[in-house]
Amino acid sequence: MANFADWQDRMLRAAWRHGDDLPVEVLEWISELYGEVGEISEEVFCELWTARTFSMARAAFQVIKKSVEGEIGKKVTGEEYCYIDYVRDPDIGPVGVVRIKSVEVSTPDWEEILGTMAEGVQEFVMSHYRIVWPVCENHRKGLHVGYFRGISVWRCREGRAGGHVVRAIDPAARL
Repeated sequence: MANFADWQDRMLRAAWRHGDDLPVEVLEWISELYGEVGEISEEVFCELWTARTFSMARAAFQVIKKSVEGEIGKKVTGEEYCYIDYVRDPDIGPVGVVRIKSVEVSTPDWEEILGTMAEGVQEFVMSHYRIVWPVCENHRKGLHVGYFRGISVWRCREGRAGGHVVRAIDPAARL
């Protein structure tokens, strides 16, 4: 297992650009990948990391898109809106970053990607349609992305307690 730990450290230095701890889900994926294919090069690992992040971002975008279209009846597609883009460093290749508007995510973690996609789509809706979305029904204020018990949520900053969770961003998630 010492080989796995050394390999994992090398791969994370190549792909992970944050000082934060990775979610268990991502570490499990890395372990499963190692179990399936063994040691692979940093370049191949970064390509797989980026592909996974990109695939998850596309799925998260569809969840958010469905919410926008269902709640305000507005489309978040079109030529003027390129919602996902790879970032490739000329020296090290793909670094696993996905961008939507001005926010980015660089880890293949579902909840982080979902929150990032929600922020990006929210920014698009506000700039393109001049609509605040989503809105807290109780306070009539715009909601913000947050995390509660490891789940990405829409939070309202109003109320006696200084804010409250309105709902999970993914309707399928259980709070």
